Amino acid sequence: MRSEVIALLKELNRQFYDDFAEVFSASRSSSEPGLEKILRQVHSGDRVLDLGCGQGRLVPLLPGDCTYVGMDFSVKMLAVAQQQADAANVEAHFVVGDLLATDWPVAGETYDWIILRAVLHHVPGLENRQAILRAASHLLAPNGKIVMANWQFLDIERLRRRVLDWATLDLSASDVEPGDYLLDWQRDGYGLRYVHLVDEDETCALAEVANLHITSLFRADGHRNNLTLYTVLSRSN
Repeated sequence: MRSEVIALLKELNRQFYDDFAEVFSASRSSSEPGLEKILRQVHSGDRVLDLGCGQGRLVPLLPGDCTYVGMDFSVKMLAVAQQQADAANVEAHFVVGDLLATDWPVAGETYDWIILRAVLHHVPGLENRQAILRAASHLLAPNGKIVMANWQFLDIERLRRRVLDWATLDLSASDVEPGDYLLDWQRDGYGLRYVHLVDEDETCALAEVANLHITSLFRADGHRNNLTLYTVLSRSN
């Protein structure tokens, strides 16, 4: 994918989350069954890095003495996250950071859990998704885990109806990669988001490239427990 198309799609998503930060946050439940299943494995005292943290949904779901760091590229979403953490009287540290940048402001530390929830499917370009997962693996503490959660939107009829033609952005299918889609948003305004289908095949390929081992892979959430593909990964021996 050309660099200018990657920049366009990244900015499209950043603008969406800045424009709809409060509306989007209010539209999401406090948790999800699949997320809760994984977070039950987080222990007191663990260090948790939430990449693409959005409104900081994980914060109140973690043991109280965890160290939590959330990073996102949307300043408005981080403002919502801080407000919610303050309201719940939960300590959390939020930083502005771009996953496509060479250096992340959260580097230099290691973490027991690194969460990529609803993140990689918003990253344009397979090479970028590969690079992000490799970079995350380098921040893992011994025996640390990475959690990926990716939207399986083509399996949900109401979400398939939101897919638009790339001509909406004056692009064509040849400008993007297989599995790339443009979805609309029609709640308290109109918006557009770039979404990539990170399915089981791509999940396995990403893990291999990053030298990670899949310890758990399952679907959960939504009316039929098939909305999200959850994957837990650890370093390969």
